[in-house]
Parts: sequence; structure tokens; C-alpha cells
Amino acid sequence: MRIVRHPFVERDLIGIVDHIVNTTEGDYAAAYRRLNEVDALLVSVLASPTSGVRLLGELDSWLVRHGGTGQRLTVVFKPDLDNECIYLAMVAFGGRDWMKAAVGRRGFGD
Repeated sequence: MRIVRHPFVERDLIGIVDHIVNTTEGDYAAAYRRLNEVDALLVSVLASPTSGVRLLGELDSWLVRHGGTGQRLTVVFKPDLDNECIYLAMVAFGGRDWMKAAVGRRGFGD
């Protein structure tokens, strides 16, 4: 199983790091810990790709999982078991309106 990332996922991760560094007055170790939590959450998605809260409406067939310290991380993804891949639409942190942002990331250009 592989993860196919939406082109904006990198921007999500950079935004998380920038936010943490800015709000902690330069605590890069805190940002690094949060990125490790993102990795752990993605490992858990790979281990059980059909587990998560099923979304409805415009995000029908997509799943969401929360994780990390305080359950403050959110990943929105869609498993494609036939092609052995998981489409990762976004990684969100804290109070970000991930539902609204994820709707615009359903297309991967493939």
C-alpha cells in the first residue's frame, strides 16, 4: 500500500511547522514532535486503511481520522484498495476548517 499525496499536503505540513514555531517562539523541537505524530498517524492509516469516520455529502467515500497529542491532527483520505493506494487529501492541525478545505482537494489529476 502506498500513499498518494495531494500537491497541497506539503504546504499543510509547512504551515503546521510555521504555526508551531511562531506560537512557541522558535521551539523547533515541538514542531518536529508534531511532524512525528503526523507520521505515526499515517502509519496507522496504512495499517488499517478502511478505518475512520466516513464523510458524507461532497466528501462521500472519503474518511477522516484524528490523532496526535490532544487529537489535534486531522487527516482526510480515501483508500483505493484495488490499486493498493491511499489518496491523502490533507493534513490539518488545531482549529483549521478541514472539512471546507478538503472539498477542494478531491481531485488528484490522475
